[in-house]
Formats: sequence, structure tokens, C-alpha cells
Amino acid sequence: MLFPAIAAFFRHKIVSYVTVLACWSSVDQVHFANNLTEYGLRVTITCDPRPLDLFDYLRFHGVITFSDSVNFPFHKLKPDHYTSWYKWLIIGDSVPSTMMIGRYDADIALLNNRGYHDENGDRNQSEIGYTKAETYLPLLDVYFHGNFGVSLHPWAEWSPGDAGLQILHDTERIKRRLDLKGYPIRISTPLAQYSSDLFNGTFLEYLTDTTNMEMDGTIKCTYLASVMITEVLNATDVLLPTLYWTSEASNSSMILMVRNGEAEIAGGGLRIIRTRIERLDYVMAIWPFSVGFTYLAERESSGNMFLAPFSWGVWATCGVAIIVLSVMQKITAQDHKEKEGALLGVVATWLQQDANTVPAGSSGRWTFTVMCLCSMLVHAYYTSAIVSALMSAGRSGPATLRELADSKYSIASADYDYMRYYMFDRDSKREDLEYLKRKKMTASFYQPLSRGVKLISDGNTAYHGEYNNLFPQLKSFTDDKICKLAYVDTIPKTLSYVVTNKRSQFTNVMRIVSYWIHETGHRSRLVSRYRSQPAPCRSAMLAERVKFGDIAPMYAAVAGLAACSVLVLGAEILLARWSGRGASNGDAVRVE
Repeated sequence: MLFPAIAAFFRHKIVSYVTVLACWSSVDQVHFANNLTEYGLRVTITCDPRPLDLFDYLRFHGVITFSDSVNFPFHKLKPDHYTSWYKWLIIGDSVPSTMMIGRYDADIALLNNRGYHDENGDRNQSEIGYTKAETYLPLLDVYFHGNFGVSLHPWAEWSPGDAGLQILHDTERIKRRLDLKGYPIRISTPLAQYSSDLFNGTFLEYLTDTTNMEMDGTIKCTYLASVMITEVLNATDVLLPTLYWTSEASNSSMILMVRNGEAEIAGGGLRIIRTRIERLDYVMAIWPFSVGFTYLAERESSGNMFLAPFSWGVWATCGVAIIVLSVMQKITAQDHKEKEGALLGVVATWLQQDANTVPAGSSGRWTFTVMCLCSMLVHAYYTSAIVSALMSAGRSGPATLRELADSKYSIASADYDYMRYYMFDRDSKREDLEYLKRKKMTASFYQPLSRGVKLISDGNTAYHGEYNNLFPQLKSFTDDKICKLAYVDTIPKTLSYVVTNKRSQFTNVMRIVSYWIHETGHRSRLVSRYRSQPAPCRSAMLAERVKFGDIAPMYAAVAGLAACSVLVLGAEILLARWSGRGASNGDAVRVE
């Protein structure tokens, strides 16, 4: 009965290969392995835990041990042997005292091999000779917490026959692991632009400051996302400031602290890079990261222009005008065909197509004339808006790094360690960037942000920095300069992530919580608070200035002229009746 229960447990855990940790004789090993092989499991029995080091992380791996194994060297087991990829099954009535689990994500179950059965409504212990159908084997969830140690909780039962393995308390098991009970989660966060000279307060106050949210928005947003994760997990966040972001030349580096396990999570976003995937786990996508050179072009560029020929109020008014003109066209039409084609006639005329529905009466022709004048004015506004935008759509500066290297512009950059480490102070393995560095880099290349903004304003320097930090500073430029701003990306817009240590004991629960934060919209709201937008270019766009107030007189005149068609129709009806009465009187005189 024991072996079917073991096989059912590993089928539930999606395991086909099992390592049995036991110091047995060859006869006992063969007997145990044969019994498990009958249920489709591949089995290895060993007294040495070193084979667990060869485990392939592309599949789950089962491990069986026994609570009464006094000869097995449990002290040789490593913390990595308790990751969630290993599905442990302890057979016995307790967890071995020498078994130091040491990982929160350990997936361990305890199978009581003494079994239970019902006799007169009471459940008592029985030896391994199971004969009654009511007999069952309980499986307990072994829960490890760094502060409270090991505890056992009900999870499942196995019974012979059709019942098999019954999972009774899986929801409680999941919720238990989503509550860290105040366990300290260390968040390593780079200082970036923070200094006591620039900000009157602590680093923690700088990260939560709302007066200058755009400055170091990447770090602030990522740190608060990390804090949000710890709050949902009921953990205690501990801030660990670091001097550097991604440098590997100093111990005070965010990426090194996370990679070496000195911190559980990073407070600065990191992009996905092949070398990082092998060392870090990406928990949650958080920040749209983009970096590049900003400079003043010689004339306006469409790169920072938003083309909106009409506002929503204008479009709504156009729709109302179509409805009004269609109604008037239908009222003033004289035959059934004209009435049926009133709406199509209005739409076709607005689209400058041949409607072929010109009414025969004076009032209908008047309405048709007003409609033609209105459509001409609308097209005139729209065309002028589009043309004005197209006239300003040229680009008069470099668009690539190689073009920037061959241009008149000198270059400067903000001083971030990731820019030094991945771009300018080392070989970036990018031909265009290396070409730019050879031609343009000088000893005074690194400049603070305030100085960089002034260099951009002077018009002779392309300044390299994160766009989110630059945009708020560039709003102080005049309209003419804002319309001339142009950009050359060194890192095109890409997502940065909250990261943790590779196969960390908290990776799984952090990802579960991160999905919830993303699905509930908390992530989007957090990013929108700290993300800045480029200042709009207004002076070069007639399109953006076409508002409802600009065309209101035109629509007032159209409405008045359309209303006049009713008066023309009334006069036309009176004239027709008077003409009809005169004709009838003339015929009567002739008859007499």
C-alpha cells in the first residue's frame, strides 16, 4: 500500500525520476526499486547526496528519504537541494532533526507510513499490514520559515481503491506561503543622483518624495514596486543603499548584492541581457526604459510633434452638422428618391464626391448650396492643418549614432555607472557607438544634468541621459527650441524589471504577487505617476491650434443658413398654393 501512495504523490507533482536517499543493502535497494518501477517511476538509490548536484532544471525531480534514517549524512545536503524543483517526500512520522531545510520555497511532504483506519467511528494507528478499505495514509505539508523553523500542516490523504490521492488543504498550503509573517526582505537600491547637497532629507525620504517625482523616476518607481511586493507578502522591507547600479568593480553595487544573496530584491530596474539571465530572476516588468542623446536641430522636427488636426469637440460638431443638414435635405426634398438619398447626399458631398442628388426645388437647392459651402470650409481647415504639419515634418539633424559622430555636435553625458560600465568606459561591442566614442569623447564628457540642459540649450552639444530625467527640465525651453529638439537613442525603449537572485527562495511567491499587482492596475498607476512626457511643440503646428472656438463662427453661420431653408420652403409652398388657386379661377372664367 505504501508504494501506490508514493507513485500517486509523484504523479501529482509531475515527477518521473526519483532519487532515494538511504543507506541500504543491495538486496533492500533492489526490492524497493522494483516496487516503484512497477508504477512507471525511474529510481536511483544512493547513500551520497552528491547526485542531486547534477539535477537538470528543465524538469522536476523527486527525492525520497526516511525519518528513521540514522546513517544517512543529512549534513551534506545543500540549501539548493531544497528548491521548489525538488519534490521531497519524507516517509515516517516526523522530519529528521538533522535535516536542515533552510529554504522558504521547499516543497516537502511527510507521508505517515503507519496509516489510519476507522473502527467504531474512531481513527487509530495501524501497522503496515493494511487490509480494510477504510485505511488511508495522511500526507502533511512541511512548511519552513526562516524565523519560526519547521511546522507540519494537513495537506492530503491517500486511500486504496478508486479514491486514491485526495488533495484536501491545497488552498491553505498556497495561502500559507504567501504570508511571510514579517520576514525581512532586503532591497538594494542605488543612490543615483541623490546627495545631501541636492536634497534635504534621507535617502528613504528622497525615494518617496513627491515634489520632484521625475528625477530618478526609474529607481523611485522600481523601489516602490519592490516595497509593494513586500507589503502584499506581509514581509518587512529593509532598504540597503548602494553606490552603484550595475557595476561589478565594487562591492557596493546593487546587481552584485542581489546576485550574491546579500539582498533579496533590487530597488533599481534592470533590462534583460543574456549575461544577466544566467545570474538573476526577473520578477516583474515595471519601467519603460529609454536612453539617448538629445540636441537642438537646425529647424523643427516632427519627432516631438503630435498631429491632431481637430479636437474631439470639432469632430462632434461636424457630426451634428451632418445630422442637421441631412434632416433639412430630407424636409426640403420634393420626391421620394431625394428624401431617401438625403443622408448619403450629405455624406458624399462632405467627402467631395458626386452625390447626384441635387434637389429640384428652390429650398432644396438652397440647402444643397449651404451644405457645399460648409464642406468646403471643413476641408479647407483640415487640409491646412495637415499641410502645416507636413511642412514642419523634416529632420535637419543626425538620426543615428554614426551620423552624430560625423555631425557638428559635440557630446556629453550624465554620470551613471551603468552608462560607464556598458557604454562609454568599456568596449560596448557596438560598432556605431565605438565610432562615436573615438571621434567625439573628451575628458569633460561626464556632466551633471543641470549643466547638460544648458549645453542642449546652447545648440552645439548632444547630451546623453535618460529621457525621463530630461523631459521635465526641457519644459523650460522656449516654444521655438522645444520644436527643434531631436533624439538619437543608444538604448531604444525597452522594459526594465524588478529582479531577485537566481532561483531565490522567494522567486515564486514574488512572481505570484507581481502578477496580481499587474492585473489589478497598481503597476500601471505607479508608472504613470513617475513617468514624464516630452513638452509638446505648439508654435509649429496649426493642426494643434484648430479648436472648437476657432470654427464656432463658421458653424453658427451654417446653422443660420440651414434654418433659412425652412423659410424658403414656406415661401415656396405659399407660392405654389397661390399659383394653384390662380390657375383654378382662370379655368372657371373660361367655362362660363
